[in-house]
Amino acid sequence: MKLWKRAVPAFSCAGMLLVQTGCGFSASPADGLTFAAPPGWSASPGIMGFMQFWRPPSGDREVLMLFRSPKPLRASDVFSTQQLHGTLQSVTVQHRGTIQICDRQPASYLQGRGHSSKGEENVEMVMTTTRGTTYMALYVRPLEQAPNAAAEAAVRELCAKP
Repeated sequence: MKLWKRAVPAFSCAGMLLVQTGCGFSASPADGLTFAAPPGWSASPGIMGFMQFWRPPSGDREVLMLFRSPKPLRASDVFSTQQLHGTLQSVTVQHRGTIQICDRQPASYLQGRGHSSKGEENVEMVMTTTRGTTYMALYVRPLEQAPNAAAEAAVRELCAKP
C-alpha cells in the first residue's frame, strides 16, 4: 500500500507532462519548413514529428511522404543501392545527383522505378539538411500516371521558414 501511495504522485506528474507535451506526438515534420502538400490531399497524423504521409482524394497508389531524421544522415548512406533495395522492391535508379533547392541549398536527388504489389511505381526522393536537421521527401506514383506538379514541387520545398 505504501508503494502505491508513492507511485500515485509520480504517475500524476508523468500524466501531466504527457498531456502538456502530447501535441508533440502528432507534430508534423513539416513544422518549420516551407514544405506544403498539394491542395486537397489528406494528411496522416504526424508521427512524433518524424514522419507524415499525404494522399490525393482519388487513387490509392499515389503518396507523398516526409521524414525528419533524429540524427544527421549522409546521402551516400540513404541513397546507396543496397539501402534502396531494402526499402523498395526491385528498384532501378534512373537518375541520381545533386540539385539546388531553396535559393542554392544543396540537396540530393534520386529518381527511380520500383515494383509494388500493385504494379510499377515511379519514385522521386530529395534529401537535404536544413538548420542542422536532415529531411527526406518522397513522391511515389504509378508509372503510367502523369505526375502531380504540386507533389513534385513539394519534395523540393525542404526549406526553413524565414
